[in-house]
Amino acid sequence: MFRLKSRVLRAVGAATAVIALWPAPVEARTHRVAYKTECGITDVSIGATRCTYTFPYTRNVETFVVPPTTEPVEITAMGAPGGGDAAFRSRGANVTGSFSNLGGMPIFVTVGGEGWLSDVRLGLPQLDRRIIVAGGGGGWGEQLMFDSGLGRYRFMLVKGGDAGQPGFGSGGEPGTVTAGGNGGGNEPARGKPGILGRGGASGGGIAGGGGGGLFGGGGGGGCSGPDANGSPCLDSQPGSGGGGSSLVPPRGTFALSDDFEPKVTITVTRYGWWGIP
Repeated sequence: MFRLKSRVLRAVGAATAVIALWPAPVEARTHRVAYKTECGITDVSIGATRCTYTFPYTRNVETFVVPPTTEPVEITAMGAPGGGDAAFRSRGANVTGSFSNLGGMPIFVTVGGEGWLSDVRLGLPQLDRRIIVAGGGGGWGEQLMFDSGLGRYRFMLVKGGDAGQPGFGSGGEPGTVTAGGNGGGNEPARGKPGILGRGGASGGGIAGGGGGGLFGGGGGGGCSGPDANGSPCLDSQPGSGGGGSSLVPPRGTFALSDDFEPKVTITVTRYGWWGIP
């Protein structure tokens, strides 16, 4: 879960954790096609072909018109892991759902970077139009531990909370289906709470931001308040970011993703002899 490292040499990691706070895009942009299309062999007896459209991380809201179909459309969204080295990367969510009556409808696809959510929005690109959300993991941080061998406290790096899970140490709480997670720690270094779609900022130092989601996770607490004898963090303990929550459609599934590459895949059964986009 964690290992001993120099906090000074890891200062750069704090910037990585804050990537979880990348703001939620709300406007679609016009640019080149950002998805990959893969289609199976056509069943000539019924003229049907199953095509999968895979959207990777682009920092944009991608516009997509679902091809005409009378069959349910299958969507899988994978949230991004939290920031940090491989040993400290929290896991995003893997959420699946099946949707009827999406043929010919415009949808908007968001795939986030480190710690960010992945989602699909129906009709308009606003957050309140989301039909599926895979939460992101919280950013890595520090935990204060007493080293009995050395007879003193040491800072140890810890991973962020997985999607839907709290951070470690004085970590942020996870987002829920109704509210963002509270931040970890205490004032004056308390992490910020998560909000709709976005994780909260950390309390400072090497503390992770919360992961994005339906509602974002809280930011990890920062260290504050050493006394005259050098005892650290008397006022506020440090921790990592909490994971974001997910929106699982009816009869959909939720799992933690072992894939560090966030994405959204849309699978459509197409009928007819027209070309495949």
